[in-house]
Amino acid sequence: MTKEEVKQVGRLFKKLFILLVILFICDRLIGAWLQNAYKHAPQGDIQTFAHSITNPTEDIFIYGSSRAVHGYDTRVFTDSLGMSCFNSGRENSNILYHSSILKEMLRKHTPKMVVLDVSAKELTWRSAENSKQVLSSMILPYVGMDTSFKNIAAELFPDELRKAEISKIYPYNSMILSLAIGKRGKIKKGGNFNGYEPLKGNKADSNMPAFTDESSKTDTTAKKYFENFVKLAKEKNVRLYVIQSPMLVQKFKTSVSLDTIRAILKRYDEPFWDYAFDTTFYKKQYFYDNLHLNTIGAELFSKQLVSDIKADLEKNDPALLNHLQTANK
Repeated sequence: MTKEEVKQVGRLFKKLFILLVILFICDRLIGAWLQNAYKHAPQGDIQTFAHSITNPTEDIFIYGSSRAVHGYDTRVFTDSLGMSCFNSGRENSNILYHSSILKEMLRKHTPKMVVLDVSAKELTWRSAENSKQVLSSMILPYVGMDTSFKNIAAELFPDELRKAEISKIYPYNSMILSLAIGKRGKIKKGGNFNGYEPLKGNKADSNMPAFTDESSKTDTTAKKYFENFVKLAKEKNVRLYVIQSPMLVQKFKTSVSLDTIRAILKRYDEPFWDYAFDTTFYKKQYFYDNLHLNTIGAELFSKQLVSDIKADLEKNDPALLNHLQTANK
């Protein structure tokens, strides 16, 4: 190699080094801005997640996917039970997400009651994989602040964790746009009431679609996380209600996921309440689409559920019911 060629190679490496330095600085600066924007996100999924794990104070917490977000009216729970209520549901999530969030919440606060909405596909493989993606987008911004979140990431999505440790931007790559517009106060249509987001109108299909398990067997990790959820509530003496909320699909009796859920709950002597095809709610006018209640249906269902909870407490936990009645006076 000639001297001129050596110089050219040297200049090339110098340029590459300068480029890497610039990229490193940009990554740190943009990452710092995104971290600050994340901390001050005004509403929506980010705020719901942050409240659930950093500043939980309510008496009742509701967990579940979008069917929980849009189907459980926190105002009904508070008005009827005299207890503060927060809806920690999250779009496209399943038990991996809920169990992880419950665990972190219980480190700071023990509510009196937890309601978990489950799906007939709750524990199947594809559902679990989707929930890992949702959970990673929520947890990665916290891995540098709290080792407990880093441990969750290391168990469920180690590759994503490694990328987040290298790049400060990477933890926010799925929410850059929402963070950029968040400070302008964009609010979801219908409002947000302690995590509950009502859906107005009716787009349900009269030709009811099928709704079946996506796999013939449960996902081992999802099954473990569901049992962990039940155990956590039991160990903290939290009143637990596991619910399948109403839907407007072709009727089915059970699924692999539901059979597994029932078996686990039976071992822990915890109830499973199935409202999927309750004739009170199995009507098109109560649904926004075939899987989600509209605001009218959510209010009606929440009132029925609260009434059933009161009846259950009267029979099995009169001390807690007496506390509620005293609080309502």
